[in-house]
Amino acid sequence: MRDNRPAMNSIAARIFCAIMAFALAPAALAQRGGMNVPEHAVRPVVMELFSSQGCGNCPAANSNLQKLAERSDVIALTYPVNIWDYLGWDDTFAKPEFTDRQKRYNRALGYRGPYTPQVVYSGFVHGPGTNMKQIEEKFAVRDITPYPAGVAFERDGVVVSGALPAKVAKATVSLVRFRPGQTKVTPAGGANKGKAMTYWNLVTSYETLGAWKGGVQKFAVKCDAGCAVLIQQDGPEGHVLGAAQKK
Repeated sequence: MRDNRPAMNSIAARIFCAIMAFALAPAALAQRGGMNVPEHAVRPVVMELFSSQGCGNCPAANSNLQKLAERSDVIALTYPVNIWDYLGWDDTFAKPEFTDRQKRYNRALGYRGPYTPQVVYSGFVHGPGTNMKQIEEKFAVRDITPYPAGVAFERDGVVVSGALPAKVAKATVSLVRFRPGQTKVTPAGGANKGKAMTYWNLVTSYETLGAWKGGVQKFAVKCDAGCAVLIQQDGPEGHVLGAAQKK
């Protein structure tokens, strides 16, 4: 009689490997972005990092943001700001409107800021973004229910749909354009003089598209790549009610 044991052993080994791969997959996914926290893509965290070439701690936050952007539940945006230009080096990417946005966020969050590096998480809380353990703790207790506002990109516009939360009359729809992926620079002055800096999804422009009052609304704007749409309650620096990006 023919001995089928080697073949059976091979089949059993393949089945075992498949089962182990399936069992370990969630853990592997949870490790993306350097955090052992499950991903919830239905409610991505909008991480807006305000960074400066004149800030010695900003390279560490820039690096953390790039790592976190690996996750399916993170929309990572880096705004270059000019709050340290008065020290003698003008940030080569900064724009006044980005610094103004950071200041408005601090007022909305009841903080005296601004400071760098500073990360605003979906308009709710803020922190320096340099300590991955602290970021992981915030992710572990965040709201994971789907956003009330859905965002869909079309060829000639952006469609926002859903229902506003109770006691919220309207929300602001904003478009953020960015350079997808890495942008590198070596400042010739300031705290990072002569040191290579790497930004992730460097913001190049920010504009308000209009107000969303619930239901289905279309906003005329073209975005092929490198843009994010944010829906924020009660103003452009309020809590995020919906968000999507095109890398």
